[in-house]
Amino acid sequence: MSWLMILITSPLIFAHFIEAANILVLAAVSSGSHTIYANAITSALASRGHKLVVLSPDKEKESNPNITTIYLEGGYADEPLFEATLEDIQPSESFVGSFSLLNDYSSSQCQILLNSPGNKKFRRDYKDHKFDLILVDYGVVECFIKYVHVFGHPPTVGFTAFFAVSAYQLGNHHNPAYVPHFQNTVSNRMSFQERFMNWIISEYYLLWRNYIHLPSLNKVAEEFFGFSKPSIADLEGEMSLMLTNEHFSYSYPRPNVPAVVDVAGLQIKPPKPLPKDLEEFFNGAKHGVIYFSLGSNFLSKHMSNERKQLFLKAFSQLPQRVLWKFEGETLQNIPKNVIIRKWCPQTDILGHNNTVLFITHNGYLSTQESIYNGVPMLGVPVVADQFANNEKLTKAGLALGLELKQLKTADQIKEKITTILNNPSFRENVKRLSVLFRDRPMTPLDTAIYWIEYVLRHKGAGHLRVTSLDLAWYQYYLLDIYFVIAVPLFALYYVLKKLLRTVFSEGTKEKKA
Repeated sequence: MSWLMILITSPLIFAHFIEAANILVLAAVSSGSHTIYANAITSALASRGHKLVVLSPDKEKESNPNITTIYLEGGYADEPLFEATLEDIQPSESFVGSFSLLNDYSSSQCQILLNSPGNKKFRRDYKDHKFDLILVDYGVVECFIKYVHVFGHPPTVGFTAFFAVSAYQLGNHHNPAYVPHFQNTVSNRMSFQERFMNWIISEYYLLWRNYIHLPSLNKVAEEFFGFSKPSIADLEGEMSLMLTNEHFSYSYPRPNVPAVVDVAGLQIKPPKPLPKDLEEFFNGAKHGVIYFSLGSNFLSKHMSNERKQLFLKAFSQLPQRVLWKFEGETLQNIPKNVIIRKWCPQTDILGHNNTVLFITHNGYLSTQESIYNGVPMLGVPVVADQFANNEKLTKAGLALGLELKQLKTADQIKEKITTILNNPSFRENVKRLSVLFRDRPMTPLDTAIYWIEYVLRHKGAGHLRVTSLDLAWYQYYLLDIYFVIAVPLFALYYVLKKLLRTVFSEGTKEKKA
């Protein structure tokens, strides 16, 4: 009997195994957080025996025999956005400003990274290479997806650490009546005015992306690759699968087509013990520790000196200890309850029992890590989606916000911190959301790897593709069916109208006679 069960179940067991594949990873976003996200995927794939070639603007930090990193020079050093004083960055609080900034940034990054020495060398050295799969980080530098055509259109899987870029390219159209756009701060239960504004933002995004953003990136890509067709939009439509950085606990429930899989938080690892000096600092904090970090791109050292001193003055008046991720050497007047580190193990810090507050820029990954660990937030948004993220969290009772440009006194900072720490509802709300965010049948990273290998096992998994992508616009919206129904109804109405008019006109003539 046991042998019979083995014979029956072995095909099911081995169906999930796959031979090692050659994978090209286009992880060309100049962002430390994006690199962390991409590295989580590539490391997991490499551990399963796959051979990966990774294009990245970050130098390789840890060697892996299964990973070849192609360094794309200039992604950070030549981008003035990262060097600007934080208060002077181009305004992006509105959705129009956010999209405009994204377009400028993406075009600049495509120009720099496509023409980097590393990328030019990659194209020469690998021109005859065969890849079984291409992974592409979409939502910022989509120009790199042109490599799909260069390498003969192997199956392609998209992923992103960015905010919720809509996967409409795969037929994943979301109804703005109940699905908030990623650049909107409303809930999924909207008033008429909110639905109207959500529709405007959603339609503006599609028009902007299809007729402004992608054409500008296509122009840059055409100069490098030497061909205009297929376009970026054409190649996005060929994707077998998109891994979105979303989860219904935070992003609200919404329908997804089979080729769209939510894997929010795949970069998060269980917390490890802190380094000895930090462990002592945390354990000795009777009132807990506040962790302050503005992420990997928009650094605290780029804050104006006036704002830096306002934060230090506010911290000096608190009973809590403060760990500030500060990247420079020039910080003066540091209070006794504050320590400075150029780099911090963020997930380990947020997972420590004595962490009571996270002062953050509310970038998407940092926000997820804080939710995962149940830590309330004080947001100091700098750019793009960070404003929307913070406003959404504030409405949900998980956080409060500070506007860096409007910050005038240390009391403004102290008041927000004490409000959060003295009101247990902030921690209770984020703890409740943490439970929902964590409760999944598989870890998000395991889910991502399963579906990537699913595409490999099934040679592109074309059966996941929805037929709506092959319909004309009038077929998609059933206009042809409405027309077929409307024509006979109109004809019937016309005939009846004529008949009744004739009958009544005849009756009128008889009465007159």
